[in-house]
Amino acid sequence: MTVALIGDVHGNLPALEAVLADAGRRGVEAIWHVGDFVGYGAFPDEVVASLREVEAVSIVGNYDRKVLKFPGKKKRWQARKAPEKLAAFRWAHEHLSPDSLAHLAELPRERRMTVNGVRVLLTHGSPACDSEPLTEATDEARLAELAALADADLVVCGHSHRPMAREVGGVLFVNTGSVGRPAGGDPRACYAVLTIDADAPPAVEHVRLAYDVARAAEAIRRSGQAEAFARMIELGVGYDEFQQAEAASSDDDAEPRRQAEVLAAVERLMRRCRTEAGHTRQVTRLALRLFDELSELHGLGRPERFDLRCGAMLHDIGWVEGQRAHHKTSLRLILAERALPVDERVRNIIASVARYHRKALPAEKHAHFAALDESDRQTVCVLGGILRVADGLDRSHCDAVDDIQCRITAGYVEILCHTDGPAEVELWAAEKKSDLLRRALGREVVFRVV
Repeated sequence: MTVALIGDVHGNLPALEAVLADAGRRGVEAIWHVGDFVGYGAFPDEVVASLREVEAVSIVGNYDRKVLKFPGKKKRWQARKAPEKLAAFRWAHEHLSPDSLAHLAELPRERRMTVNGVRVLLTHGSPACDSEPLTEATDEARLAELAALADADLVVCGHSHRPMAREVGGVLFVNTGSVGRPAGGDPRACYAVLTIDADAPPAVEHVRLAYDVARAAEAIRRSGQAEAFARMIELGVGYDEFQQAEAASSDDDAEPRRQAEVLAAVERLMRRCRTEAGHTRQVTRLALRLFDELSELHGLGRPERFDLRCGAMLHDIGWVEGQRAHHKTSLRLILAERALPVDERVRNIIASVARYHRKALPAEKHAHFAALDESDRQTVCVLGGILRVADGLDRSHCDAVDDIQCRITAGYVEILCHTDGPAEVELWAAEKKSDLLRRALGREVVFRVV
C-alpha cells in the first residue's frame, strides 16, 4: 500500500494543490493528514474542502483547535498574543464556512489503524501531546519514552514543520514536514510517501515540491493579514525565524542586530546539542512571561531579560552528554562556546542561569558564581529562580500551561496558571523548584490553576 503523508497545510491552497497532484502521479492509494488545515494562509475553507474531496484520513491540529476556540478565548488572548497572530486566528475563523467549522470540530486528535500488520498512529505533535514537536534534534531518550507510550509500530506526526524519519525502540517516527509553511529556509512544499508491504518494513521517502509561492503570498497580502505571513512562505521560515531576520537586517538600531547574532549562535549550539525544541520554546516563553510579570519586584531591564532568554534556550543542552548532571554540563558547554558573541561577564551570567535551572542553589563555593560581582550574583539568583519555575511549569513537556499571571502582595507572589486541562504535575514541579525565586524576591511563592 502506498500512502501520501501530509500535514501543516495552514491555508496554503497552491502548495496543497501541488502536493495532491504529485501524489496522484505517484499512484498513492490513500492520503493521511496529520492536521493544521488552517493558519496564516489565505485559503482556509478551500483547504478543508479539498482534503474532504479527496477523502483524506484526517485529524485535527493544535492550530485548528485554537481557531475553533477563538470566539471564547479572544479576550484572554488579547493580553498575551502578538496582534498579528491574534488577527490570524480571527481571520481564519471568519473565513471558514459553518460546514467546515463543524467538520474540524468533529475530527479526533489521533487515529489508529492497522495496515498489512503494521499498527499506525496518526498524531499532530507526539503520542504524549499534540503540541510537542518532533524533529531530527529530538533527544533519543525522549523518543524512546514516546515509543513505549505509542502502542504502535509507526507514528506519523507533523507540527514542527521539519521532515524526519527515525526508528527508536522498534517504532518508526515519521514527521511529514509541512505542505504550506515549510521551515529551515526551503520554501518548497514538503510531504512524505509511505509504502507498507506485508513482507517488508515500512519505507518512507520525503518529497520537496516547488509550487506557485507568488500566488500564495499575494493572496495573503490581498487578505489584509500581516506582511510577515507572506514573507514567511516566500523565505521558507517560521514566525520567530522571520522576526529575527528582520531585526538583523535593520539599520536603525545596532542592538537588535547584536541580539540577532547572539540568538543565531544560541540556536546553532542548540541544534548541535540536539536540544528538544518544543520544551525549550515553552520554558523560554514562560520564563519571559514571569520576568515581565515580576518586573516591579526585581527591577531588572532589557539586557537582563535577554540574558534570561539565552539561558532558557540553552538550559538543557547538557542532555547531549546524558541526563545525569546535565545542568552542570550545560554550564560547561556555554562557558566553552567561543562562537557565542558575548563578553566573558555576560557569558558567565547566561551559563549560570542555565546551570541553576535544577538541583543546587547558587553558592560562593561555585567558582563561576563566585567570579561575579554582588550585583550580577543577585541577577543570576533572580533569573535562575525564574527559570527554575518555568522549567517546572513544563514538567510533562506538553505545553500544559497556556499562560501565567502574577499577583504581588507585601508577603507573597501568587502565580496564576491558565490551563486548558490537567496540570497537577506542572504545579507540583513548579512549587518544588520555587526555592530560589522565593530567596531572590524575599517573598513566598504560591501557585493556583485558573
